[in-house]
Amino acid sequence: MQETILSIINNQLISTVFQPIFNIERKTIIGYEALTRGPKNSHLYSPEALFKAAEKCGLLSELELLCREKAITRFVRLKLSGKLFLNICLNVMLNKDHPYGETIKLVEKSGLSAKQVVIEISEKSPFPDSDILLKALNKYRKFGFDIAIDDVGAGYSGLKQWSYLRPNIVKIDRYFVEQCDRDLMKQKFLKILFELGKISNAEIIAEGIETKGEFELLRSLGMVYAQGYYLARPSELPKRDYPQLNNNFTASKNYTNSNAA
Repeated sequence: MQETILSIINNQLISTVFQPIFNIERKTIIGYEALTRGPKNSHLYSPEALFKAAEKCGLLSELELLCREKAITRFVRLKLSGKLFLNICLNVMLNKDHPYGETIKLVEKSGLSAKQVVIEISEKSPFPDSDILLKALNKYRKFGFDIAIDDVGAGYSGLKQWSYLRPNIVKIDRYFVEQCDRDLMKQKFLKILFELGKISNAEIIAEGIETKGEFELLRSLGMVYAQGYYLARPSELPKRDYPQLNNNFTASKNYTNSNAA
């Protein structure tokens, strides 16, 4: 397996797809999340399988740097508008052997500025000691990157990390979005999250929206920023305009927004 992962890295056998994030009030695109895919027609095409294998082989840092480079280069080549959302693995971010400052070098080399890039970390994995993580994130902040916490509500530390880390952007976990139009408890929870966004001056993105019912309910609760199959699927050639929403659309039950870039 190690030889396979090394071959993927050395030959850059990955691709980047982008999923747009929308401002539904202005009907504009505010940016794109970069999502990595492994070699096509391979069991490592899935990002979950690819990154799990790389971690087992001790090559996670090398793979992630390649993913960042490909995402940044592709974003610039496509001349996409708004901000580029880059997923960063916590294990890589906190790895003492991971080269410092590589992301800003890649960004500046491409002609972008740090202000155009959002560093996105997932709350699904256990967060380390808050002080350690805060110091790591502050390094990115000093360069000018915005910070986003992904999957809020799914993980181990929840609102505590939100309060302590003070991210610029918070993305609500898919669990609370799924069938929220049919679940009163989820609706109450979502309403609280939108209110907390106002209090903490954080932009709240509802991701994983698959149906018209979910979309309309979230909008009624105050959603401004939205992401999901209902609006646009990830693609190597992503949408550049606000979609004509299909009232009869329902996404595949095999929906996944897992990624690393």
